[in-house]
Amino acid sequence: MKVVFRFLWIIVLILIVISKGGTMVYAQQTKVDSLEKAVRANPSNNDQKARDLFFLAVSFISSNPQKSLVYIDQALSIENNIKGKGIVASSYRVKGAILNILARFPEAINALNKALFIDKAMGNSYGIAGDLSNLATIYIYQSNFPQALNYYQQATKILEQIPESDPISYKDRKRDEAAIYGNIGLVYIEIGDYAKAIEHFEKAISLHEKLKNNMGIIPSLGNIGNLYNRQKNYQKAIFYAAKSAKLADSLGDKVSFARETGNMASYYSQMGQYDLSLNYSLKAIALNKVLGNTKSMGYNMQNAAAGYEKKGDLAQAKLYGLGALKIGQDLKIPEIQRDASEGLSKLYEKLKLPDSALFYYKNYAMFKDSVDNSKKRDEIARLGIQYEFDKKEATYQQQQSLADEQMKQQRLQLALNAEQLNASLRLRSLQQVQLQNEKLQKEEKQKLLLISINSGKLQSVKVKQLSQQQKLDKLELKQLWLYAILIVLVLSSVLLFLYNKYRIRQLRFKNTLEQQQAAQLNSELSYQNQLSESELKAIRSQMNPHFIFNVLNSIESYIMDNDKKVASRLIQKFAALSRLILENSTKSMVTADREWKAIKLYTELEAMRYDNAFSYTFKVDDTLELKEFLLPPMLIQPLIENAILHGLIESLQTDAHLAVALDIKADHICISVKDNGVGYQKNTKPLLPKGIKEKSIGLKSILERVEMINKQNNGFKASFNIRVGENDRGTIAIICLPIIKVE
Repeated sequence: MKVVFRFLWIIVLILIVISKGGTMVYAQQTKVDSLEKAVRANPSNNDQKARDLFFLAVSFISSNPQKSLVYIDQALSIENNIKGKGIVASSYRVKGAILNILARFPEAINALNKALFIDKAMGNSYGIAGDLSNLATIYIYQSNFPQALNYYQQATKILEQIPESDPISYKDRKRDEAAIYGNIGLVYIEIGDYAKAIEHFEKAISLHEKLKNNMGIIPSLGNIGNLYNRQKNYQKAIFYAAKSAKLADSLGDKVSFARETGNMASYYSQMGQYDLSLNYSLKAIALNKVLGNTKSMGYNMQNAAAGYEKKGDLAQAKLYGLGALKIGQDLKIPEIQRDASEGLSKLYEKLKLPDSALFYYKNYAMFKDSVDNSKKRDEIARLGIQYEFDKKEATYQQQQSLADEQMKQQRLQLALNAEQLNASLRLRSLQQVQLQNEKLQKEEKQKLLLISINSGKLQSVKVKQLSQQQKLDKLELKQLWLYAILIVLVLSSVLLFLYNKYRIRQLRFKNTLEQQQAAQLNSELSYQNQLSESELKAIRSQMNPHFIFNVLNSIESYIMDNDKKVASRLIQKFAALSRLILENSTKSMVTADREWKAIKLYTELEAMRYDNAFSYTFKVDDTLELKEFLLPPMLIQPLIENAILHGLIESLQTDAHLAVALDIKADHICISVKDNGVGYQKNTKPLLPKGIKEKSIGLKSILERVEMINKQNNGFKASFNIRVGENDRGTIAIICLPIIKVE
C-alpha cells in the first residue's frame, strides 16, 4: 500500500510586467463576481480584460481547476491584442500550473516553456523563477527527481539574487522562496533523506508562519504526516493529515482536501482498518473525478482495490486495480503502474490464475527497478553538493566584490586629498600674484615706457586667436562627419535586426510545419498498429485452439472407425481452410471469392464435426461477381461460429438451419448470418460438449475493425448489428461495408 505524498505547492507568480523599465503587481484580490461583471462589461480585447480573466483563473485554481483553465484560455485567446507581455507570460505560467493539476503534463511543459521564453526576453528574474519552479513540480510528478531538484535550485538562486530595490515586494519573494523549500523537501522524501526533508520543511513552515500564509501551511502539515507514515507512526500521520484536510476545507482548497482524504485512506489501510480505508478511498476518487485530477485517482483506485481485496470482494478489487493500472499507463507514471501491477499479481494469485499473476509480477519488478534507480539518487546528491558549493562561492564573490569596492573608495579618498593639496598650492600662487600686481601698480609710471612693446604683444595674441578659431572650425567639420558615420551605423544595425527577426520567424514557421508533419506520421503509425492488432485478433478468433482440437479429434474418430473416406475429406477441407486463413491473414483486403470460400469450408467442417446436426445455405446476389471487389479477411467467420455454437447446437432441434447471404446495394454490400437457434438473448443453460466456449467469440474484434474501416473511408460508413430473428426465434447478424473494387 503506497501513500500519495506529493503535496506540491502550486507556485503561481502573478507578476505582470508593464514595460521593460517598470513592473507592477496586482496587489488587491478583487471579488470573483466583480471580475466576472467587469469581463462581461468590457467589449474590447485589451490589457484590462486580460488581467480580469487572469485573476478569475487564479481564484478558481485550487477549487475548480477545469473552470480556471477556461478563464486562462480566454485570456490567452486575445494574446495578440495584449500590449503588456508580462500579462501573457503570467497567463502561460498559470496555465502550466493548472494543466499540472489535471495531469496533462506535455501541455503543461509547453505552456511553461512559452512563459519562460517571454520572461527571459524581458529580463524578468521573478517570472523566470516561477517558470522553473512550476516545471520542477511536473518533473516530480513524472519521477524525474534530479531534473526537479536542479530546477528548484536554479529558482532559489534567482530569488536570492533579486536586489532589495526590485519592485517585487519582500513578502512575495519570501512566499515563493518558502514554496520552493517545501518542494525541495519533497524530493528528499522521495530518496529517503528525511533529515534533509525536515530541514527544508522547517524553513518553509517558518516562512509561511511569518507571512501568515495559511495556504502554504496546508501542504506543510500533510508532509509532516507523510514523514510519520514513513516511520510507521500511523496515528500521528492520520492526525496531521486530518488537520491539513480540515484547514484546506475551511479555505476552500478542494485539491488539497481531496489529496489528504486519499492519504488518510492509505494510512488506515496500513493500520489494518480496511473499512475506514475503503470509505476514504471512494470519497477521494469522487472528489478527484470532479476536479479532473486523473493522477490522484490512480493512487486512490489502487487503495480502493487493496481495501476490496482485504474484504474478500475480489471482483471489485480487480475492477479498481485494472483502472489504476490504466491511469498509470495513460499518464506514464511508473509508481502507479508498479503498485497496480503488484496488487493485481497478488489478486490473480488468490483467483488461482498463475499465468496472469506471473505476468503482473514481472510488470511490478520492471517498474520497481525503474523507480528505485540508484543513478537518480546519486545525481540528486551531486546536485545538492554542487548547490552548496555554488552558494559558498557566491558568498565569497560577494565578499571579494565588497573588498574591491572598499579599495576603490580608499583610492578615491587619496585622490581627493591630493586634489585638496593642489587647491592649497593654487591659492598660495594666487596670493603671490596679487602681491605682484600691487607692486606693478606702484611702478605704473615705469611701465608706460613699455606700452609700445605691449601693443605689439597684443597684436600677436590676436593672430593666435584667429589661428585657434580656424582650428575650431576644422574640428566642428570633423564632428559632422562623425555624426554622419554614426547615423549610417545605426541604420545598418536596425536593418540587420529586422533581417534577423525575419529569419527567426521563418525558422519558427519551419519548426511548426515539421512538428505538424511528425504528429501526422505518428497518427498514421498508430492507426496501422491498431489495424495489425485487430487482424491478429481475427486470426486468433478463426484459428482458436478449441476448433483445431475438435477437428483433429473428429478426424481421429473417423480413422479409428475405419471411415477413411470421411476422414480424408475432413483432412482435405481442414488443410484448405488453414491455407486460406493463413494466406488471407497477410493482407488487409482480399477478394470476396477467397473469403467466401473460407467461410464455406469452415461451415462444412463444423457441420461434419457435429454429424450434420444443422443444415446451411450460402446465397450470393446474382448480379455480383465475387472476384471484382474486396472484403476485409476473417470478418464474417466469428458470426458463423457464434451462430453454430451459441444458437444451433444449443437448440437441439431437428430443423436447425444456418443461412448466409451476400447482397449488393447502391454504394455498399451487406452480409447477413441468420440462424433459427435459441437466440442471443435467451438465458438457457447450454448443453454443450466438453471444450465448447461459452462466451461470444470475436464480436469485439468485429466492432474494432468496423470502426477502423470508417476511419479509413470517407464515403459509406460500415455498420454491424445483431437482432432477434423472426417470431422471436434465432439471431440475425448483419455487416454492411462500402464497395471496394479490385484495381
